[in-house]
Amino acid sequence: MKHLTTITLLIVTLMLFGCGQKLPDGMPKLYPVTITIIQDGKPLAGASVALAPKNVTAGQRYTAGAVTNTSGQAVIQTLSKYRGAVPGEYQITVLKTEFEVTPLDAAERGVPKGMDKDNPSLPKESIEGYYTVDMKYGTVSTSPESITVEQKTNRKTSDVGKAVRLSSVNAYKTPN
Repeated sequence: MKHLTTITLLIVTLMLFGCGQKLPDGMPKLYPVTITIIQDGKPLAGASVALAPKNVTAGQRYTAGAVTNTSGQAVIQTLSKYRGAVPGEYQITVLKTEFEVTPLDAAERGVPKGMDKDNPSLPKESIEGYYTVDMKYGTVSTSPESITVEQKTNRKTSDVGKAVRLSSVNAYKTPN
């Protein structure tokens, strides 16, 4: 009986901790990365966090990122499947979009003369997207955030400042 308990405990331990994840042939070993995003002094949930290699090498060609949970933590995955990232230097980008839905009346819907205002092919609402994180964090060339992934558990907290409300239609327009 004691022998059976020991074997069961060993099997459960291996199932919980695994023998390491099976990576595709040629993919370098990955190391755990958790990035916590703070905005207005609070954890930012629902933000997309991506790691872009600063120096593209054979090992760093794999995309890595995650979406923050309610604690503002993004547990980074490579290729959206494998936990962790390849060691190296990365630029961190952070984006978050929110949407506003506004019902439209018949005049705002642009109902052509003679067409039934309840025609199902006509829009019934307007949907507009807004970025809520300053756009400097959204592109590799302007993001001030970076991380060096090393052969250990990697953690970083980034504060993206005050919330913004920038229309997604105008976000990438350059001033005249």
